[in-house]
Amino acid sequence: MDVRLPELLAEEHIDTYGALSLRHCRILKPYLLEKNGLTADATAIFMILPYHGGVTPENLSVYASVRDYHGYFEGLYRRLTERLSAAYPGYRFCGFTDHSPVDEVNGAARCGLGLIGDNGLLIHPRYASFVYVAELITDAPPALLGLSAAEPRPVQACLHCGACAKACPSDCMREGGSKRECMSAVTQKKGEFTPEEAAAVLALGSAWGCDVCQNVCPYTKKAMATGAIRTPIPYFLEDTISRLTKDYVESLTDGEFNARPFAWRGKAPILRNLELLEREK
Repeated sequence: MDVRLPELLAEEHIDTYGALSLRHCRILKPYLLEKNGLTADATAIFMILPYHGGVTPENLSVYASVRDYHGYFEGLYRRLTERLSAAYPGYRFCGFTDHSPVDEVNGAARCGLGLIGDNGLLIHPRYASFVYVAELITDAPPALLGLSAAEPRPVQACLHCGACAKACPSDCMREGGSKRECMSAVTQKKGEFTPEEAAAVLALGSAWGCDVCQNVCPYTKKAMATGAIRTPIPYFLEDTISRLTKDYVESLTDGEFNARPFAWRGKAPILRNLELLEREK
């Protein structure tokens, strides 16, 4: 029986996707294509995965308030590739996100799945920038999977309203600004903070990550006001965290901790951040 990818994606509550030839993508890591036996004749099927639950957490980024997205994508790609490979033997199906052979944001924009903000993030018209971009790369003809390869579109930019650059707490986005690291990166660094970094984290009030540039964006404000920003994917609505505390983090088992997006740096950085924030209450 034929298997159509749109039907599989609908089962996964994924409603935004598009196919684009790799020849129209910006290849960043060609060795990943070679490793998986793929060439420039393959097709990247870009998928937009919204993760915002509609409620902004108190002291951490939205992406860190949900379970680790790597676990989600491992399961998603396993389910998709098993069914597609069984239906279409002889073709290759490989899933990527983050560690990808292509420029994901650029490819998704060229597919017509969103525009690119001044902060470099993909902005979807319904879900704003609170989305993951992922891709299934295959040497199967798109039509075989029930898709049509898109004609590459010019990359569209945002309104350039300046709200994100003006609100950025590290002033790293404005031309001629401080050139300090993004505060998200500062909260994730290992070791001790400099006095300047400690003061910046206190002013931000976040134990992990920074969503300031996203929250002030007019696209986000519209999506929040209409409720469109809420993800339809159950994984990102379950077992969420609204506020982090030192007691909570220390109570997590290794397995529970490793299932959270902030686990990749170990417990020390996030406990350091929480100790700083809780000490200065």
